[in-house]
Amino acid sequence: MRPPSIAPAIILSRCSDALISTSLAAQEHRFRAFRIFDEDVALLGSLSGFAESRLPALLDELHTQFAPWPEIARALKQPAVHEPRLAHWVRLVSGKMGEGYAESARRLASAFHDHDVPTYAVVICHAIVSNAIIVELGLDRPGMMGLSRLWQRRELDRRIATRTALSKATQLDLELLLETYAIVQQESRDRTRRHIEAFEITVREVVNAVNASAGRVERLAASVESVVGETSAQAERAAGSAGSASDNVSNVATATNELSISLDHVAAEVVRASTMAHEAHAAAQKTDAIVKSLAHSAETIGSVVEMIQTIASQTNLLALNATIEAARAGETGRGFAVVATEVKQLSARTARATDEIAAQVPAMQGATREAVTAIESIVAFVSQVNGIAGAVAASIDEQRAATQEIARSADQAAMGTQANAETIMRLNDRAQLAGKAVHDVLDVAGALSRQAESLNHAFDDLVRQQRAV
Repeated sequence: MRPPSIAPAIILSRCSDALISTSLAAQEHRFRAFRIFDEDVALLGSLSGFAESRLPALLDELHTQFAPWPEIARALKQPAVHEPRLAHWVRLVSGKMGEGYAESARRLASAFHDHDVPTYAVVICHAIVSNAIIVELGLDRPGMMGLSRLWQRRELDRRIATRTALSKATQLDLELLLETYAIVQQESRDRTRRHIEAFEITVREVVNAVNASAGRVERLAASVESVVGETSAQAERAAGSAGSASDNVSNVATATNELSISLDHVAAEVVRASTMAHEAHAAAQKTDAIVKSLAHSAETIGSVVEMIQTIASQTNLLALNATIEAARAGETGRGFAVVATEVKQLSARTARATDEIAAQVPAMQGATREAVTAIESIVAFVSQVNGIAGAVAASIDEQRAATQEIARSADQAAMGTQANAETIMRLNDRAQLAGKAVHDVLDVAGALSRQAESLNHAFDDLVRQQRAV
């Protein structure tokens, strides 16, 4: 017997550095090593009907036998594993070990590897399935014990040969799967190594960038901390100045309010003085009128006195004439003479009284004229006082309005200064908070730098460990 003829284009690996040789000679060596001949392939080919019809259900039924290995059971239920596994077993049991067989083994090995099926699981899966196929085909010992009769010898030989061919094929297939699994695993490691190398470059760039950024952050934070400290100190000084200014403005506002109150009192007194000046002016004018009337009366008295003097003189003259006539009349005119004497005496007393009055009238007229002059001066002075009082009242009103405006402005300035002081205090508080935040940023930047360095060391360890694997 000789190994079966196989196509020279058998592909066991698509990688340029594959460990499985793709040459016809290497494949023939593998068949020769497992003593697989044309007769074995022919026997397997006779099982193609069984493989295509029974294996799909059989593989599903065998899932329960993997319960002791949950990691295997989970993977076998995945369509991405089950489908290439079923296709590969159908190909193997059917004896289709020529073109496409190595690629089928690679697909199954890749599916196992991608779903974290360990190497020992490949052996377990292979053993369970191959044993189940032997039982299904009646190739196990109980199945062949009933073929001990002579006329059944040919069937027994066929079954033994089929079992032998199937055993050799499954052994070759297991070797191929393990070898292919190792290649896939190595390829995965190579990809991982390349990814790690690329990731190493990226991580080191990131770590360097983080270190540089952390350094810049530390420097900037230190500068900001210095500025914040200076700002806080300036804010404290400004707050103190603003507090003093607020106190001063408050004192000015208080003094201005007190001045405004005093001006209100002064204005009230000025108004009252102005009223009294008006009243004095009116009284002076009334007095002036009375004194003028008195002067006129004095003039009138003088005229009356002159008239009385004239009448008294004439009366005296008449009394004298009457006396003369009475003397002429003698006894008859005696009574008339008495009357004339009395009239004469009365005229004399009237003349004396009139003389006394006449003597006082010039003095009274002079005093009256002086009083009139004084009253006129008083009236003029009171008029001036009244005008001055009015001007003072107007000025006081203007001053009071200005003082009230100053008081309002001072109050507003006091409130504004107080608000500014409070704002500066809040600014100081925020500056202190900012200083604390910057200090925290410094701590974070330092921690970030240390963590970046730790990450760098940890990554170095990871790379060394990965390369050691």
